[in-house]
Amino acid sequence: MIRPNQNLFIFIVSFVLLAACSNPSSEESADDSQVTSKAPAKQSSEEKNLASVVDQYLLLKDALVASSPEESKAKATDMLGVIDATNMMGVQQSAKQIATAADLETQRIYFDSLSVNLYKLLETQDGKNKTLYKQYCPMAFDNRGAYWLSNAEEIRNPYFGDQMLKCGRVEETIEY
Repeated sequence: MIRPNQNLFIFIVSFVLLAACSNPSSEESADDSQVTSKAPAKQSSEEKNLASVVDQYLLLKDALVASSPEESKAKATDMLGVIDATNMMGVQQSAKQIATAADLETQRIYFDSLSVNLYKLLETQDGKNKTLYKQYCPMAFDNRGAYWLSNAEEIRNPYFGDQMLKCGRVEETIEY
């Protein structure tokens, strides 16, 4: 048989446990948010936008590999159409320059800055559900060298196209 004091004790303990479960501490909340931010099904709109920008970047890279200035302009314009985040100003400016450049060499110069800006942006991301390869050609721009991002380990050089298609190496694997 439960006595009145035991009922009060059970009630208080139940209330405390219920309150603790429904109001997690800020430390617990931070841990939970980190777990959900890494889940691909719950991507933020910013992460989805970045994924769309990366997809367009890769299509632009392929157009440069094919040495097609018209296709490169079109892909840069497509890329501008998916950029909607304010933290992508450098990416946006470089894409605009490629979209308005008339010749392949100028497009490749701006592609270098686009690659640098996109890489810097990817470095700040927490989600780790996609892989890119940071690749490097030491001979680009009169041996100054230049980087680009690829979704394949196989080298397809956007700075030389068919002239030196396989010139380069993988420098880093990026999880974003």
